[in-house]
Amino acid sequence: MSRILAVGTALPPFRFSQTDAKALAGRHFGSRMEKLKRYLTVFDHALVDQRFFCVTPEWLLSEHRIGETNQIYLDWAKELACKATVLCLNRAGVKPEQVDRVIFVSTTGIATPSLDVELILKIGLRADVGRTPIFGLGCAGGASGVSLAGALCRATNERILLVAVELTSLTFQPNDLTPKNVVASSLFGDGAAALLIGPAESGSGKLDIVRSTSLLHPDSTSLMGWHFGDSGFEVVVSERIPSMISELLPRAMRSLLAEDGILPSQVKSFVFHPGGRKVLEVCEQGLGRSSENFFSSYETLRLHGNMSSATVLFVLEHVLAHAEQAPGSYGILGAFGPGFSAELSLLKWADTTNGTANARTP
Repeated sequence: MSRILAVGTALPPFRFSQTDAKALAGRHFGSRMEKLKRYLTVFDHALVDQRFFCVTPEWLLSEHRIGETNQIYLDWAKELACKATVLCLNRAGVKPEQVDRVIFVSTTGIATPSLDVELILKIGLRADVGRTPIFGLGCAGGASGVSLAGALCRATNERILLVAVELTSLTFQPNDLTPKNVVASSLFGDGAAALLIGPAESGSGKLDIVRSTSLLHPDSTSLMGWHFGDSGFEVVVSERIPSMISELLPRAMRSLLAEDGILPSQVKSFVFHPGGRKVLEVCEQGLGRSSENFFSSYETLRLHGNMSSATVLFVLEHVLAHAEQAPGSYGILGAFGPGFSAELSLLKWADTTNGTANARTP
């Protein structure tokens, strides 16, 4: 059985309140196209209080060459990935040289070699550590990484470090005068998270990863992703996403729970990526649960906005700190992203009273 041993997160220094962000967007969009003013109400209904960015407001509203923007991505992604990893390993009581594989997830910048190399060298991981960089999964990347790490751990008994870093602020296009860009500017933020997964007997931890499922909807590639234009990343997001989730979620849940005959009523914890208010509301309806069951998702959305792939790991950190359940209770970790796809993992709260959670292996 693979177990989540610890989670660590990191944020960049520039904090934007939603009030300030709305005022900034109003000046920028409203002064350039009158019809966009009516879309500014999305800031009031997004359930976001604040977000953290790696750049200042002045930087956001000016034009930049792709090379300059990507260099900022490289600098900040390295720093935040290292901070989140150090915190994660410290919480797990695991030394860097005890990590066997790194899965590195990011979709908001380009790096070759992939940024796990910088992480390995700076943190002091072994030179022979396995490397699995992942690009292109967007908001589903964190959940997909959990699925992959859990499967690899079960097969190999390795300790696997999953790191997700997204700097969505750098994808803002000041000359994109479309409603979708206004909506995106009300929601997205920057952040990094690291998750250590290992055999259940190899260290502390409260949640086991039982299994995972991935479900791809055909003919839906145009719903979410990036368009790569002359000025860099341009967000692609469709109004059809909530209806697509309502279709995918029940099917994915049946696939995930059917093997052991687990009933949806046995699931007590919900670690869902808060893609936005409508996304969470659709998940509540599809699972027949109230917003209280998604408290950690709503809190993460309120405090950080949507940080793409890293967000679900922030939610997981909040659940571990504030919403522990009885041993044997089940949980679901889930996210939806470009493809269009659903990524779900079945979790189980571990019984740590027998002492195995405190064991250490060299």
